[in-house]
Amino acid sequence: MSAWGVIKTAFFTLLTAGFFFIIWIHNPFAHKEVYELPEEAEGIVNDPKSAVEGRTLFKQSCSSCHSVRYDGMYLLSLEARPEWEKLLKTMGKPIIEKEGEKVNIKGYYLPRDVYEAVALQDLENLKASFGKVPPDLSTIYLARGAGYLYHFILDPQKVLPGTSMPKLFFPEYDKEAHIKVAKIVAYLKSVSEPPPSEKAKRVVMGVVTVGYFLVMGVILWFYRRRVLERMGLH
Repeated sequence: MSAWGVIKTAFFTLLTAGFFFIIWIHNPFAHKEVYELPEEAEGIVNDPKSAVEGRTLFKQSCSSCHSVRYDGMYLLSLEARPEWEKLLKTMGKPIIEKEGEKVNIKGYYLPRDVYEAVALQDLENLKASFGKVPPDLSTIYLARGAGYLYHFILDPQKVLPGTSMPKLFFPEYDKEAHIKVAKIVAYLKSVSEPPPSEKAKRVVMGVVTVGYFLVMGVILWFYRRRVLERMGLH
């Protein structure tokens, strides 16, 4: 390849990489609201002990609409079914929790397609009530961050006017409302990573996808060169 060809290839490669960087990672033209996390709440969010308490609070306040599949937490309506435990053990994968040398089964993780099939009627009921199915919150912390979640849970309409999410915590009546919300965010942070088996599967899929594009790129480059040679342009 000539020097001019190398320059053109490098230019278009950088142009393509820049385009996808702007689209997928950082768009400087998009307006982004910044939600500051209060200092007191920040300490709670980063405390593993608070995450344990936050799990209980989440189950009491949020699991009537939301699931956290990565932590084996599902809709209350599902867990009330007599056959639910047996169904989980039959179709789910155990979530392993290690405490030193001791290994415990924390719960059972259902893949998304299995969960949606099993919970179809319950999800449809939620959709009829709220206009859409409330999302699974396993990775919401990664998508939104602590500040956004804290303010959204505390006052959903203020952050996202028109949302179907009801206000569950009222600081004007409950002095510990801010603390409870921070603990729920701490819990969501603690489960934001998928189970090891699912994480490994995603890594493999990512490597295979990148490898596929690299191999196809090389093949197309050689094919293009051969076509140009036949045309007498190389």
